[in-house]
Amino acid sequence: MTGPTDPDSTEAVDRSDTDTPGSTTLERRYRRLLYAYPRRYRAVRGDELVGTYLDLAGAERSWPSPHDAADVLRGGIRERLRERGATGLLAGLPIAAMFALGSLTALAVFLLYQVELTPYPDGVVTEPVGPVKTFGAFVWAGWLLAGLATAVLPGRWARRAVLVALLLTVGTLPASALTGLSRPPLFVLLPVLALGLTTLALPDRPGWIGRIMPALVALIGTGVALLFERAETGGDWFTSYYSTKEILLMAAGIVLGLALLVGLGRATVADNRSLWAFLVLLTPVGLLGVRQIAEAYWWNVNMPRLVATSAALVLIGGGILLAAIVAQGVRHRATRQRTAAGPCPTCGHVPEVAARTSTATPGTAI
Repeated sequence: MTGPTDPDSTEAVDRSDTDTPGSTTLERRYRRLLYAYPRRYRAVRGDELVGTYLDLAGAERSWPSPHDAADVLRGGIRERLRERGATGLLAGLPIAAMFALGSLTALAVFLLYQVELTPYPDGVVTEPVGPVKTFGAFVWAGWLLAGLATAVLPGRWARRAVLVALLLTVGTLPASALTGLSRPPLFVLLPVLALGLTTLALPDRPGWIGRIMPALVALIGTGVALLFERAETGGDWFTSYYSTKEILLMAAGIVLGLALLVGLGRATVADNRSLWAFLVLLTPVGLLGVRQIAEAYWWNVNMPRLVATSAALVLIGGGILLAAIVAQGVRHRATRQRTAAGPCPTCGHVPEVAARTSTATPGTAI
């Protein structure tokens, strides 16, 4: 018989969709938030969770605080993934965040040096933003500082640096519109924004690999930029962001290839976190190649076609991730059903034998 605190119990009744007599407005609103959790979990733990939040809330409050709402949503997503055996997805988010931040740091160094600080060729007339070409210089400086902050600061401060870089990325749009000065095109800003949002999952206490990765990729990005400058021999290949679309596509392939390689390597020791990180990275990293993919399909690219290509990449990447979660859920359910009647892998307990023993009368042979 299932205990009263077992989330897998089917005997408890879910009361999250009903109003308890005498319940307050705040309690009813907390119960509505609990829809983020699976029904069975709400049935067993719903009253306990609501009671805890009500005890911590002030008497004058009539709405759940944003922190409480976010906490409930995080807990609900975590429990739904646990129910499907996909907890590796949550564990893989910090790994995906480190890959995303490393990508942004390397791109920031390269684009800052090769595009923003390279003079326009003769005959090109455009108004610069001070000593640089566009507002993109502030974006790349922000991401470079965010990467270096991760190397020396605690995780919560590194996330604040990431938030500043995200604000600088978004802020280029109104700044360009208000001043009439240039900014990076959307096929550059969109993947930067997507990678930046992924970076918000940085771990609170990154290990030594997480500490040195941003600094290491910054050095790699600097080296690549210097190598291209040496190869250009005065030709200035990257005079604008439109001449870097091939570089962005190459960067996407390199990042996804490295993430997959690490994932497969860790899978050999029964650690699937990096494979989940690879699936998470498919969409934001894939968007780095949106311009090249749009040109390959449409040939003549305009804004609606670029938006349609971006939406298709988001749907494909999100669909692959969702399919992996569903497949893991089916596998997890089949494993539970197969082992339900077998011996416990820890203690060797056999439920069916115990049940027959407890129901047998004295003196009856089993």
